[in-house]
Amino acid sequence: MRSFSRTAKLSSVVAVVAMVLAVFFSQSVGFSLSSASQDEKNAVKVPPAQDKGSADKKDDPDPGLKKFMRQKLQASNQILEGLCTEDLQMVTEGSDTLMKMSGEEKWRVSNDIMYRRYSTEFIHAVEELQKEAEDNDMNGTSLAWVNVTMKCLKCHEWVRNTVLVDSGK
Repeated sequence: MRSFSRTAKLSSVVAVVAMVLAVFFSQSVGFSLSSASQDEKNAVKVPPAQDKGSADKKDDPDPGLKKFMRQKLQASNQILEGLCTEDLQMVTEGSDTLMKMSGEEKWRVSNDIMYRRYSTEFIHAVEELQKEAEDNDMNGTSLAWVNVTMKCLKCHEWVRNTVLVDSGK
């Protein structure tokens, strides 16, 4: 009974972190994870030139970076789905994708020492996630996923509040 209670608590933590991550990505990257509400479907579309913050095309986020971030989110969703369905192969595949992506040039949005530190911590956390999944430890894998998520959120916070502010974007 105690292990069930522990597993139930862990599942709740993972679910909360997943929701935070989903909201975070949808706000920071500019896309919605849910289908549009009826009001959104009926809303009048504002041309890009009139959309606030988009008066100049160079103010728009890099479409390549936006696509890259979407791929990171898809890999993260694959990991979460694997955890929810106890399919550690899905977790491994999603974490492999994140590891491959971390080696790509688009990953490095800054040469700032703090950004490099956050990026390194994230990579180590994903490595730990992979190890726990290989060991078939659901609780360890779930906790490692929470750590990966927190590393991700801290780095995005740093980029949003420091790197982007300093660059004037």
